[in-house]
Amino acid sequence: MFRKSVLSVIVVLLSALFPASAQNYTTDAILKRTTGKIATLECSGIARTKKEAIEMAKKSVIYTYLYNGIDGLNDNKPLLGSKPSAGAAQYVGQLLGTTRYANYIRSCTIADKTNKTAAKDIQVFATIDLYTESLERDLVNNGIIGRNAADIALSETQEMIAMPTVMVVPFRKSGQSYEEAIRDNSDMRMAISKVNEGFIKQGVETKDLLTSLNNANTYQVRMGDGMSLDDAILINSGADVSVSVDINQDVNDGGVRVSLTLQAIEIATGNTLATKSEISGRKRTTADVLCGVMAQAMVGDFMKQISTRMATKISTGQSVAVRFTIDPGSAINMDTEINNIMPLSDILVSWVKRHAKNGKYHTQGRTSTLLAFSDIFVDNSMEDGMQSDVNDFALALYQYLKGLNLSVSRTITGNSIDVIIY
Repeated sequence: MFRKSVLSVIVVLLSALFPASAQNYTTDAILKRTTGKIATLECSGIARTKKEAIEMAKKSVIYTYLYNGIDGLNDNKPLLGSKPSAGAAQYVGQLLGTTRYANYIRSCTIADKTNKTAAKDIQVFATIDLYTESLERDLVNNGIIGRNAADIALSETQEMIAMPTVMVVPFRKSGQSYEEAIRDNSDMRMAISKVNEGFIKQGVETKDLLTSLNNANTYQVRMGDGMSLDDAILINSGADVSVSVDINQDVNDGGVRVSLTLQAIEIATGNTLATKSEISGRKRTTADVLCGVMAQAMVGDFMKQISTRMATKISTGQSVAVRFTIDPGSAINMDTEINNIMPLSDILVSWVKRHAKNGKYHTQGRTSTLLAFSDIFVDNSMEDGMQSDVNDFALALYQYLKGLNLSVSRTITGNSIDVIIY
């Protein structure tokens, strides 16, 4: 018994030392069909004996799925991704170096035909049912791969990152304001109300458009004449996402038919988070009633899209827009060398690159008095019960600039940071 235990340990250690790629695995697996949980695949296995070749076929199909990818599974991509994590080789080595791989094989049927290779090995041909869902779940549970964002529930996402606040607004025609779009349109008001209710039921914080309209003049005065009234409303509402509602109705003797479109846009970056359109059947009812029913039915799928996009932020980070502006009265500009280090613009880009999550950012434009970033991905995860967010990023940036003896001011609006350098 003791010798068996020692041998088992040795096998595991050797599996970790010699990666799966070093083994003689075939990579000819072809998908025949899949249920989403179990995939039926055809593949071959090569070894000295037929018995060993059968086991190699089972191992090979798993190896191919993990490292090479199989057309028709996981969007034709390797399950471990193009750049496997640090622990992937050890995990796969232990999986295929012991009998654990057999747990993911539902069945294996061997064809009568066999081949003999040039090296005089036996090649068998197998049809294998692979538990793909169970294998993926085990990889996730062991921290080898991350979960698919679409599989993460909204409630889980809310526990890990800050969810956006939402303002539901009407779709505007060219030259039309929000107020004009809803003033004489009861169908639009009904749709906005029902979509708003749907968000609230999902636990999403919403901002009321009518309240913001009442404060619109104050907002515009605060932001200056260079900004439209509607833009001032969105920026000052405190919402992170605007959800526009577009509704059209077709009425004839057979009844009314309504088309409804929802689009979610991140206010700070302009990135589209979700879109959904539906056309109702023709009903003998009023347009506002039909619109209300459609809005409530659409919110679930629409929220799933937003939830999936937000779940990706767990790994990629929150997108933040940052705009650096040189004050007209300043003695410096973006080309000025700071503290004999490098030009100011290069200092700012270097700092952003170091502090963006995974170094991901996008520069929107640069002049001698302006440097703008449309997308800087910053960490927004929970740590020790505290939420990391755009304010933490802005504070770190402010402290860095003050450390360079620069006189600066900052304004944070939603996920946008405006920095003025004096």
